[in-house]
Amino acid sequence: MMARSSAMLLAVLFCSAPPATAQVPSGVARMLCHDYKELVRQLGSRYEEVPVSTGLQSNGNLIQVFASPRTGTWTILSVAPDGTGCVVAAGRSWETTPPRPNDPPA
Repeated sequence: MMARSSAMLLAVLFCSAPPATAQVPSGVARMLCHDYKELVRQLGSRYEEVPVSTGLQSNGNLIQVFASPRTGTWTILSVAPDGTGCVVAAGRSWETTPPRPNDPPA
């Protein structure tokens, strides 16, 4: 299994161009942001991650989970309507859990 730290992931993702800056209050951890298409390209080519889940946040941003079935690595992006993607979290040991049935057993 490919081991990686989130610092290493972020360094690799953002070495090719300067990142966009997220406006956050002081004292709050900053999310590193970059062009969404470039993030997707890097996640696919370097970590074999593909989108596995998508949702819409209350602020209008898209939340997207990328994961690699082979390596077990995963990354969560928040994507603004202007095309800026921000890494919310990244890690390893991703497992896909099948949905539970809505009906109780008979």
